[in-house]
Amino acid sequence: MIPSLVDLDLDQLRERLLHLEEWGRALESGDEELVESLRAEVFGLGGTEEDEWNDYHRVRNEFDRRASEEFDLGQ
Repeated sequence: MIPSLVDLDLDQLRERLLHLEEWGRALESGDEELVESLRAEVFGLGGTEEDEWNDYHRVRNEFDRRASEEFDLGQ
């Protein structure tokens, strides 16, 4: 089952963001072997690119929002 972003803590969001960034770099490189080797790791839970778990921008927005909240609370 694909997790909901609201159910993840900040560290889990950070980890997912790193996976999606690595995926994006692989796609930009044009290296099909790298893309295929990362596919199972990045999309192991399935879903589509439109799912919030697989959408870089949604994960980035949630991570940034939570990180800023955490920073504000720490002030």
